[in-house]
Amino acid sequence: MEKAKQKEPKRKPKYGLFSCVGYIYKLLWQNERKLVFGGVFTVPISLALVALTLYTPSVMLSALEKSDRFSQVALVIIGLLFAQLLCNLSDNVFSTKIFNAELYVVAHLRLLWETYLRDRDRYLGYDPEVQKWNERAMNASKDNHTAGVHFPVDFSNMLSEILKFLLFSSVISLLHPVIILLLAVGCALNAVMGKWERRKNWEERDVRNDLEKKINCISWTISQDLSYAKDIRLYGMKEFLHDRLMQLLTLNLAERRKMERRGILTAFINFLVVFVRDGAAYAFLIVEAVRGNVDAASFVLYFSAITSLSGVMGSILGIINKVSEGAMQVSDFREAMEIEGRLNRGLGIPIPMEPFSITFKNVSYQYPEGEKKVLDDVSFQIKAGEKIALVGLNGAGKTTLTMLMCGLLLPDEGEILLNGHCLYEYNRDEMYSLFGIVPQHFNLLPMTIAQNIAAAEEGEIDRDRVKRCMEMAGLTEKIASLPKGADTPLGRELYKDGVELSGGETQKLLLARLLYKDPPCIILDEPTAALDPIAEDRMYRSYHQIAAKATSIFISHRLASTRFCDRIFLLDGARIAEVGSHDELMAAGGKYRELFELQSRYYRGGEK
Repeated sequence: MEKAKQKEPKRKPKYGLFSCVGYIYKLLWQNERKLVFGGVFTVPISLALVALTLYTPSVMLSALEKSDRFSQVALVIIGLLFAQLLCNLSDNVFSTKIFNAELYVVAHLRLLWETYLRDRDRYLGYDPEVQKWNERAMNASKDNHTAGVHFPVDFSNMLSEILKFLLFSSVISLLHPVIILLLAVGCALNAVMGKWERRKNWEERDVRNDLEKKINCISWTISQDLSYAKDIRLYGMKEFLHDRLMQLLTLNLAERRKMERRGILTAFINFLVVFVRDGAAYAFLIVEAVRGNVDAASFVLYFSAITSLSGVMGSILGIINKVSEGAMQVSDFREAMEIEGRLNRGLGIPIPMEPFSITFKNVSYQYPEGEKKVLDDVSFQIKAGEKIALVGLNGAGKTTLTMLMCGLLLPDEGEILLNGHCLYEYNRDEMYSLFGIVPQHFNLLPMTIAQNIAAAEEGEIDRDRVKRCMEMAGLTEKIASLPKGADTPLGRELYKDGVELSGGETQKLLLARLLYKDPPCIILDEPTAALDPIAEDRMYRSYHQIAAKATSIFISHRLASTRFCDRIFLLDGARIAEVGSHDELMAAGGKYRELFELQSRYYRGGEK
């Protein structure tokens, strides 16, 4: 709440106007060349429409004054109307094609951004500053209102407006050239106000983005996702969410009103400038007409030219503002795309093909917005092929520790070694191939079961291997019950015949995916949490087979399940408090024994 009220520090775009325009044109040239040239064809059409609009009243009035035959006047009117209809039709055709091309460009920008996000180092997602850049980039690639994709059309419109300016100026100069200067000075004053308003709105964009993200979370994500429905109803959270949403809407409304007041001030000053500017021009024209220096047809022509020139100058100013805003958006997009992580993306040392050792040297880690360290000066070594159990209370840092092993998080202090080499020495993607995880929190992709297990396209799947992995994971019976077997798609959002797996079935599928990958290091984070006792027992019995050719880390709250591991690490107080086998830790009589006995009493008959 308080953060939303704080003023954001002033910042400047990294890339200038011409650089951002060049970036978009390069993107268009590679993907949608017709948009580069499409706007050019609208210029003569637009100019023809303006000329017809300007001269039609004067020509019609002149025809009525000079002709005494109805057919001649009618022919002139019909010809002018037909020309206007033809130009309007052509303009609509080109505008539709350009609009569709712009939608494609927006989609390509979004594809670039989402591709970048999927490949970006995971730990960056926790950085509040990076999250701000995420919002800026999303706004720059959101929809067809994104200003940057309109550059070709904007510049075509600019050319049209400049030609219109020359046309109207040539007409007005016959009346008096000073009128053109008067209109130009007024336009320049309006430009200064527009620049001030645009800059202030851009500087405060992060505050609005943050509020809108929170509003969308409550009004859309939580309200539309059925997984929240039972908690909201059973625990009476409706009023709480309503009040929180109203608070956020109030803050957002306050920010919008600041923009509104700024816009009203700019509009009022612009009105005064236009009133004085255009009033002076019209007054001069009226005086000349009263003096007899301008006839009726010329009066209509000059009057239309002054009105149109004023509008053209306003349009030029609007296009300049729009292009400038688009350049700021494109700069935000480019800067967000340039955020790089610290992991090695280039040539790395060869990765180990067999089980490898993992060493932590004085490792500390605190989440960017966390209140205290999750791990503090942690040191240990896991030998190649060793089976380790991580235990501890909730929030002790077990999952965080495994994420650090994989390079999904990076330590604030200390060093992590894989097979004696710092993880920065390995190519990032090759390093990821060393690990396989059955995570505590998971997501399945909207693909077939076989594709989810193999994490590969259809033609690259080893079917026999998928079958073996499903059997080892205890998933064979479930798959056999499905009409399409392993080719059954998951999720009903994209597929009408998609299926939804239960929590236990999903964990089995994740285990099958781990087995298919067969990495030299496996991490099982509460792998039996959603399994029934029979499936859990089966998983424990097959653990040695699953981890036979790998260094393994097993996380569990059920201490009885850790007895098959070589060593147990107990995390407590952001450190590894105890290390040893089950028997050794029980004999030591420390925290591990206390937790084990606390859990085991509920399995002993008659004890409370």
